[in-house]
Amino acid sequence: MELDRVKALIKMLQDANLSHLEIDDKQGHIILKQKLSEPATQTVVPTVSQQAEVEAERTINAPFVGTFYVSEQPDKAPMIKAGDTVAVGQSVGIIEAMKMMNEVKSEVEGTIDKVLVSNGETVEFDQPLFTLKD
Repeated sequence: MELDRVKALIKMLQDANLSHLEIDDKQGHIILKQKLSEPATQTVVPTVSQQAEVEAERTINAPFVGTFYVSEQPDKAPMIKAGDTVAVGQSVGIIEAMKMMNEVKSEVEGTIDKVLVSNGETVEFDQPLFTLKD
């Protein structure tokens, strides 16, 4: 199954606000799941300190579901670690999805504060992988 098709299925899942989507056809078998959040029943206005905390929390998120790897090969050093500076478009890891290895590229610049996932860990769509500071 091609990456573009997987991305389109993920978008369909989100747009339709579905919690589960399963496709089995000639191109393969895929199961997509997402947690649906309950609509807020009240409006919360953050205080100035809460706003600063929200603005300070910047992340690099998983672009799709798969298995996250910190390097291109098991015997190579991690692409990125805590304390490293990243630029927009820089590769920060690999996600294996449907037997295809896909680079994860940073959409923001800054310094890696924390690595939130382990090598070989399964990640969900839009799951934070790294937190940034600066």
